[in-house]
Amino acid sequence: MRIPWTRLIKGAVLLAALGFLAALVHSQWTVLQQYEWRLAPGWALAALIGIELAWLFEAATWRMILTGLGGVLPIRQSYLAWFLSNILRYIPGNIWQFLGMAELAHEDGVPRLVTLTSIVLHQVISTAAGVVLAACFFALFGNGDWLSYFRPLLLMAPLGLFLLQPQMLERALNWLLGKMGRPSIRVSLSWRQIWALVVRYLVVWLLMGLSFAALVRAVTPVDWPAVAYLVASWAAAYAIGYLTLLTPAGLGVREGALTLLLFPIAPPGVAAVIALVARLWMVLGEVLAAAVVLAVRATGRRRR
Repeated sequence: MRIPWTRLIKGAVLLAALGFLAALVHSQWTVLQQYEWRLAPGWALAALIGIELAWLFEAATWRMILTGLGGVLPIRQSYLAWFLSNILRYIPGNIWQFLGMAELAHEDGVPRLVTLTSIVLHQVISTAAGVVLAACFFALFGNGDWLSYFRPLLLMAPLGLFLLQPQMLERALNWLLGKMGRPSIRVSLSWRQIWALVVRYLVVWLLMGLSFAALVRAVTPVDWPAVAYLVASWAAAYAIGYLTLLTPAGLGVREGALTLLLFPIAPPGVAAVIALVARLWMVLGEVLAAAVVLAVRATGRRRR
């Protein structure tokens, strides 16, 4: 009987991350009770609208990649595949979201391999843009002793974007597909198109970061100079949670990273609460978006 080490490690990481948050909240419970909480409904609504707009723009950007690979998917169906599959990423395994997108797109005639390839390109370019955004901010404006060691590395992060050349991406993807016993594909995106995608993903990260800043402002007072820090912190925590690949949708890992990044501008207990509220905010936004696309789909079917 083989021991499922991978599952055990993932479970241990998730429990450790959630335990860290629980212990932090417990240790700061007295401070949290005395803290003057003020919920600003206007800022909370702005945060929810902002994250939905960011996802709409991100879904449209993914559709551009899919089209560049030869996959023709109507815009309504692309939003359906995007927002419905978002719910699946909370299932343990980290693959169900991608398989869900592939199956939904396949119903409209897009080959599964083309969809999966577009998702890989989307994840690579989007993550690279988010990492560069966060690295540049912390390298230029961040404070702390740890930055003295990592600042040169952070300043070199933008050079990683030059690895996103079409030929290099094509070779890497075909090597991966070959290991999986799948046929090779051709990345028909040009160098100019890839840079245009990088710019669009930077806009997505800015929209998401500003929406997160609005969420923080809805919970606790925040100075305007801290907005840029919140944008960079959100991008960094999101990327860390995604790149670990240990928990579904970075659950626990993202919250732990975000809590640590918020220490300079918020008390530890407040930072942990904000990180947990941010997860609930994301889940609420994803559920609302999925409900809307399902309603639109049902309305279209009834009309036909």
